[in-house]
Amino acid sequence: MAKHILVIDDEQDPRSALAQGLRNEGYEVTEAGDGEEGLAKALEIKPDLIMLDIVMPKMDGLQMLQALREDEWGKNAQILMLTVREEMSGLSKAIELGALDYLIKTNWKLHEIVEKVREKIGTP
Repeated sequence: MAKHILVIDDEQDPRSALAQGLRNEGYEVTEAGDGEEGLAKALEIKPDLIMLDIVMPKMDGLQMLQALREDEWGKNAQILMLTVREEMSGLSKAIELGALDYLIKTNWKLHEIVEKVREKIGTP
């Protein structure tokens, strides 16, 4: 069974491109457009990895991460934070909440992100 990744980002084009790139590598991917939707999907499908954008409407990535950590399954969920800029206070809070790592989206090419995913959770 393929490893499942949940990609949560309010920007549809980058989210879709990332999701498709991961699917092309053999991962099963579910997408969500904001933190509320992402939290619900995470708790429902319990993915192997959550790729979580920090800046989003309704519920931002840090709020979602805090809520996720209150759940029995979610307290150990594997999280890779995504951001478009270096928000050191947000990123340090995410690491404090147990995020594995973070990616500044503008600094990475798709194949490098896929390689980072492989590094964190293995091959599909």
